[in-house]
Amino acid sequence: MTHPCIKCKRSYEDDDPDPYYCDLCREANKKIAEELSQRFVARPVEKSTLQMYEEAPKFHGFPNAKNFMI
Repeated sequence: MTHPCIKCKRSYEDDDPDPYYCDLCREANKKIAEELSQRFVARPVEKSTLQMYEEAPKFHGFPNAKNFMI
């Protein structure tokens, strides 16, 4: 079946009954996704207050409410 791409409206052939991205748009989306994942991998992960509370007995003994003031 021939479908128009949902992004660039270029025609492409596929067996799927619904229109999606053409091969060029799909490759462009993969490249953007890879760039974004590389940016976010380098970012340090911030712990939530709940995670800090759950880990507190492991490192500091009994958790104290003063340690979790934001």
